[in-house]
Order: sequence, then C-alpha cells, then structure tokens
Amino acid sequence: MPTDYVKELVRLAAVTKPREQPKADDWHKVETELGYEFPADFKTLVSGLGSGSFGCGLTLQNPCASIKHTRLSRESLTRHREMMLDLEQALGIALYPSPGGMVLVASVDRQDFYFAPDKASAKRLTQLAWLNVDTEETKLLNSTFSQFIHDLYLGLTAEPWAEELRAYFWREGAPFFSSATELDT
Repeated sequence: MPTDYVKELVRLAAVTKPREQPKADDWHKVETELGYEFPADFKTLVSGLGSGSFGCGLTLQNPCASIKHTRLSRESLTRHREMMLDLEQALGIALYPSPGGMVLVASVDRQDFYFAPDKASAKRLTQLAWLNVDTEETKLLNSTFSQFIHDLYLGLTAEPWAEELRAYFWREGAPFFSSATELDT
C-alpha cells in the first residue's frame, strides 16, 4: 500500500493544538485570488498542521497565517517577488505574480520552496522547486511537498545535496515540527 505522506507528517509532527488551520473556504479564497489551484496534499498538510515550521524554521505559507510574511496571499507573494527581483532576472525564472510565475510555499533563511504551474494546465500548481538563494541554484524536485519533507527527514532522498539540507533543517536537536503556538511561547 502506498505511503500516505501527509498522514505520516502529521503523525511525526504530533501537534496537540494546531493554530490557524485553513478550511476549504480559505483555500478557495486564496486560489481564486491567485488564479492557481494548489496540490491537494499541500492543502491537506497545511490544514492539518496549521501555522508552523519544520526543523529550524522551514515555515509553511498558510492562507490563515496571522504573520504577514508567512501568509499565503497575493500581497505577501508580491512583496516576496519584489525582494527577489534581481535574482529572478539573473536566473531567468518567473515568480508570482509574473505570468506563469512560481508560488512560494515554504522558506527558511535563504532556502525557498515553490510550486510551478503545470505545463498542461497553467492554473494548477504541480511541480515542486527548491531555490537555494546562496548558491543561486534551482532544482526541480520530483515529488509532492509532503513526500519531499518525509523522505528528507528520514534520510530516504538519494540526491547528493539531501543530507546537507536535512542536517541544516534539523540541526542542533531541532524538533521535527513546531506549531505556531509552540513558536509563540
């Protein structure tokens, strides 16, 4: 039977009091505002965990986040693109709200994760991409967001960069996941 990556991440996170859990109406609103449909596994994951971060701060963008820079919205994505404009041009990539632009869905320090629009259906976000701002590299990741986090955490990703990224995210005894409630205390 295939692994339910969202269920496994929620189990590993063991969040007792999730905060800012988006409901179907919240997802519909942000998808309408942005003109994109998010992958079901990402919506289910964010809805299950609420606002929070994996490891040492890989923060999920969330349409219900009370903190502006982690809120998944046109305003926050536009602000993010403005900060990244030079890099966007240097790398020849497009970030939302540019036509066909990738949408930021998680970030920590200078590591950003995006969904890119599907080539066949420009309204669906399907391709997960990682932008390492320090090395100015982008990598397309052949997995869902949930599978990527699951496999990275458990050391199942065979890519040469994976162990370094895993050690970076979960360094110094960082918890698997910290909900916004835990982060605020």
